Amino acid sequence: MPDMLFILLLALVLLGPKKLPQVAAQIGKYLAQFQRMRRELLDQVNAEVARMEAPQAQLTAPPVPAPHPAPSPALRAHPHPLSTPQ
Repeated sequence: MPDMLFILLLALVLLGPKKLPQVAAQIGKYLAQFQRMRRELLDQVNAEVARMEAPQAQLTAPPVPAPHPAPSPALRAHPHPLSTPQ
């Protein structure tokens, strides 16, 4: 905390009270632009890694069994001929 206070006072002495808000606003714009560019780069890298890992995941994933079809309504209405009545 004392370091930040020293830097702020030094900037105030060097730039003056009129110029300091302008410089601070410009620094804020540059930092926002830098963060936006960093986020876009990380998104691109993550998308590329996911794209490269997708074929490997398909090769190593166990096969998914096909779902069994539901019995038709006609089969549910008529029980199996060998079943005992309940």
